Amino acid sequence: MNTQNRQFQLPAELEAQTIIERISAQLPLGKRIEERDLLTYYDSFDWRLFGSGMELIVRRQGRKRTLQLRSQNDGGLIESLTAGTRMPVFCRDLPAGGGMRRALDGVLQMRALMPQVELRSRITTLPVLDDEEKTVARIAFERHAAREPGKGKFRDVPGRLLLLPIRGYEESFERLIGILLEAYALPPGNEGLLAAALAAIGRIAGGYSSKLDFSFQPEQPAASVAREIQLQLLATLELNLDGTKANLDSEFLHDLRVAVRRARSALTQIKGVFPATDVERFKPELAWIGQITGESRDMDVYLLDYDRYRTSLPQRLRPDLDPLHDFLQAHQKSAYRKMVRQLNSERFRRLLADWRDYLQSTSTGSDDAPAALASIAQVANKRIYRIYKRVLAEGSLINADSPAEALHELRKNCKKLRYLIEFFQSLYPKSDVQPMIRAMKQLLDNLGLFQDLEVQAEKLRHFAHQMVAEGEVPVDTLLAMGMLVDGLLRRQAEVRLDFGSSFAEFSGSENRKAFKALFAGKTEAA
Repeated sequence: MNTQNRQFQLPAELEAQTIIERISAQLPLGKRIEERDLLTYYDSFDWRLFGSGMELIVRRQGRKRTLQLRSQNDGGLIESLTAGTRMPVFCRDLPAGGGMRRALDGVLQMRALMPQVELRSRITTLPVLDDEEKTVARIAFERHAAREPGKGKFRDVPGRLLLLPIRGYEESFERLIGILLEAYALPPGNEGLLAAALAAIGRIAGGYSSKLDFSFQPEQPAASVAREIQLQLLATLELNLDGTKANLDSEFLHDLRVAVRRARSALTQIKGVFPATDVERFKPELAWIGQITGESRDMDVYLLDYDRYRTSLPQRLRPDLDPLHDFLQAHQKSAYRKMVRQLNSERFRRLLADWRDYLQSTSTGSDDAPAALASIAQVANKRIYRIYKRVLAEGSLINADSPAEALHELRKNCKKLRYLIEFFQSLYPKSDVQPMIRAMKQLLDNLGLFQDLEVQAEKLRHFAHQMVAEGEVPVDTLLAMGMLVDGLLRRQAEVRLDFGSSFAEFSGSENRKAFKALFAGKTEAA
């Protein structure tokens, strides 16, 4: 027998009292309980909880908040926590060692919890009784209204009727279902409350992702495809702009910068689709966005890595590093202030407006854009295979005596190749292109870690000099920072030793055959 909750849509014109009177004519009902609730669904900006099958509901009771982490599938309670007057923003704000923090830490990571939708609820619950007045099931009528958190008018959410079983009384529950369905043709309510609340305010869960998701056809003109790519990247930049300015969490700036980096790569690497004069017009402006956001991102990265730096030191030396944390926090605030001024500037606003106007204008082929009307399949194949051969040539020349710059240049071309494959992956069979992306990622992980360790070591040395110049710094702090630099450089040397095997795996015969089969021999018309 079915002992699961049963949920039905409750039409606005069908009053709960009408249903109650119909059921009570055949089954005795107990005293009704009326509840009113005000709750808010929280998630990260990129919906990490939703993507992991969880929902975080916050109920306000006076000045206190009750946090309930529930499963999307059945609404089952995973963890509950009573918080004070201040809503936790990051996982670190939750009690250390608590179940809520353990459940959320690996999912949220560095992202902040944000209110997604506010819900005002009225719930009427009645027990269904047997002849001995024992509760054998429950009926719940739910009416909800939703709004953007803290603003705007509440909008009605479709009502729900829930039938809730009691273990051991399955027959009574089945009878209740029969009575209800015999009297009313109620459609099943398969939509979750979060989805229904978001729909009422014109949103969907999981409505933002920084991942590239295009669907192109091989015969589409290359210029229109390039514009579509750039418009999505511009939208990603704009969606992250407010969160970046407010410094809600570090991933807003990260996603903004990745969108700009991809846009710069698409502008210069999808050759011949835009007139050269237009490329030269917008290329320095996109680079400027990278420049004005670079220092803030650097400070974010070092603060995110600070705990790892600290734990890499012997226990007794870890407190010596605290002045570095103070230095990073102070300079992060200063860097963000400077960055926000630039992001609010007329130059920045004009750049975004001009870039969007240009991308939305009609495109035709010209002598200065010879590939504009060529099929995107031709352009993509030619460009991907050319960059792939460049990567093979550069990587094969690197040996134990090659300077670090050679690995840095290789990384740049590997990133160009990865971006191109990701832009155009919908043109190729998924089973063929996904292994290539994974192979690229493995090589890039090695090259990226090698460069990051070098940059971090050099930056920490720079910070040490800067801290001395700005005031007195304990000698023990400088010594601790020196130990960090030494550890980073030793780790970099280890990563360098791994390059040979990483590149050999990427450039192996199987990968070469796969790249050639997918991209070569199809480029003559490009």
